[in-house]
Amino acid sequence: MVDTALIDYKAQVPDFPGGIALNVISGNESFFVGSGMGTSLSAQVHFRAASCTKTFTATAILLLHQQGKLNINAHITDTIPGTSEPYVPNIPAYDIPNKSSITLLDLLRHRAGVYDISNETIPDTIPANVPYKGMNYLEYKMAQDTSHTFTFDELLNVVAETGLSYFFPGTAYHYSNTGYSILGKIIERVSEQSYRDYLMENVILPMGMVNSSMPVLGTDQDIPEPNVPGYVLYDNEVLNVTGSNMSANVAEGNLITSPDDLSLFLSKLLSGQGVLSYYTVNTLMMNCLPTGGIGAGGYGCGLSYINNLGYGHNGAHEGYLSIMAYDPVNDFTVVAFSNAWNFNESIDSLIDQLINFLEAACYKSKAIITNGIET
Repeated sequence: MVDTALIDYKAQVPDFPGGIALNVISGNESFFVGSGMGTSLSAQVHFRAASCTKTFTATAILLLHQQGKLNINAHITDTIPGTSEPYVPNIPAYDIPNKSSITLLDLLRHRAGVYDISNETIPDTIPANVPYKGMNYLEYKMAQDTSHTFTFDELLNVVAETGLSYFFPGTAYHYSNTGYSILGKIIERVSEQSYRDYLMENVILPMGMVNSSMPVLGTDQDIPEPNVPGYVLYDNEVLNVTGSNMSANVAEGNLITSPDDLSLFLSKLLSGQGVLSYYTVNTLMMNCLPTGGIGAGGYGCGLSYINNLGYGHNGAHEGYLSIMAYDPVNDFTVVAFSNAWNFNESIDSLIDQLINFLEAACYKSKAIITNGIET
């Protein structure tokens, strides 16, 4: 099936330089297949899972909530239980629009209205006199130093400086990487550990993920071996983008993992056999609200519902495109990734690749496994 999927996709995009890998867990059985990534490919190969990281950040927040160390219904200006400290620092860098009206749950569900500085440009029309007007802030900084280490404080300071927001908290949905940067900061303040240390010690290793890591420094740009290189096809030219500065993506996109690790994590977590209780998973995490987009999907706490496929997330970071989903009814988990972006037609061709190549292969794998349908 994946061989055919890749052949069909390359028939449309002849210069496509990547392949596809897919891992399935069904009951007590697991299956791994790959195509176009070499003969030595295995389920332990490393790749960048990008925004699938958000499910891990949400898991950490819900774990702290489950333990009574924070309250997801609290506002970010409220004090951390048992302390006199607010969830976010009382410093100018966090004086973002509508600060006192944002709850942790709003951030988890992308309903806080926090301006997403990683995916947006800073409008020329803002009154603030900043040198990065009309530019994407991350690109502005990387042009000066490709190894610059971004911090939570720095990223939120851009939102505070510019005064940008999408809407009043709780009134709408808008995906925001920067909103998850705030959650990363909250994890650090509540746990009194770095984001990476807390996640590794309380989520990743306890869940049996031995091939996963979370780079945080601008100089930590490599992917551990074994890995597959990442490519971008742009203007019919192939670029190798395997190495990457992930420091701006901490807590929202910095996870490096393997198909085995990611499918194990999702199947255990959403079946209530992970670090979160079945109650927390079902009543909080999987409680998905409509996003206003096309289809019957929704978004919960670091988790989206993909119609007829299951609960999970997708991820996109230059050179790597991924999707993970879990269907509790059929006890079916699928993780798939591609090691190339088709960016010939900008975001449109990338979305088409995600839906009609990667996601389509996941649907076909579910039909094969759960219904015995051959494709």
